[in-house]
Amino acid sequence: MNSKQLECFICVADRMNFTKAAEELFLSTPTVTHHIKTLEDELGKKLFIRNSKSVKFTEEGKIFYGDAKDILNKFDMAQKKLNKVIKEDASFIKIGCTSYAELENIENILSSMKKKYPRVYPQIFVRDYRELKAMFLDRHIDVMLVTKDMIKDIECMFKKVKNMGVYAVMSPGIELPQNEKLKLEDIKYPIITLNPRLIPFIQKNRFKEKVESYIQNNFNIVCDNDRSSIMLAKVGYGIAILPENTIPAIHQGLIIKEVDDDVEIEYGIAYHQDYKEDYIRFFINYFNII
Repeated sequence: MNSKQLECFICVADRMNFTKAAEELFLSTPTVTHHIKTLEDELGKKLFIRNSKSVKFTEEGKIFYGDAKDILNKFDMAQKKLNKVIKEDASFIKIGCTSYAELENIENILSSMKKKYPRVYPQIFVRDYRELKAMFLDRHIDVMLVTKDMIKDIECMFKKVKNMGVYAVMSPGIELPQNEKLKLEDIKYPIITLNPRLIPFIQKNRFKEKVESYIQNNFNIVCDNDRSSIMLAKVGYGIAILPENTIPAIHQGLIIKEVDDDVEIEYGIAYHQDYKEDYIRFFINYFNII
């Protein structure tokens, strides 16, 4: 299926006349007929009922009309965007992460990059780690903020910037032992955890086993994103157990305590081995202290 087939189909559909459509498209009538025929062959459905006196939709043609217009509009928008990029000599750095809180880690980097590379624009994708990995492997992402466990089974470069831990997030009204760090067994409240697809770095380890053991005997709330888990903790539904990279720098109205379970997660940035762009090298080199 191509844009010329869709253009012919829509033009014929709007006029219900092959000859008038051909004139408007500056094509011959046989050419328009050919494009419609090849489109029907690809779809495996007749789109028009045509005789010497009239042209009308089949039921399949009626259904396909709206979708065809949407597809052609997207073709047109994509072409305009591409032309604009070419005209402005623009480039894009595509960055992936698993938490909106991580955007704070790249704000200063992007500010510096904008000054050095004013025609390079960031595209940021916040996804769960499985989707991020798929996008990275398909080259839809240049760099991604990750834990080392996330990329253990894919071929890429990894730059470690820190070891991070697991933290308990709660409202000030929660009563707990006055220790600097919190032990999981000291928690007497429901815990709020993230969907496992968001926390690949605690798969099959001792801490995960302790969390699962706790959940078996206590009420547990599972959230599909870190924002909702923090909000529920803030209003007192329980204590959120979260990796460090999901906790925002500004957390008014919350108590944050590190969980004392010797959990150290290697955190950094992953990137393709064969990148050639200077601005990607700049981003990688700048991604040091967070």
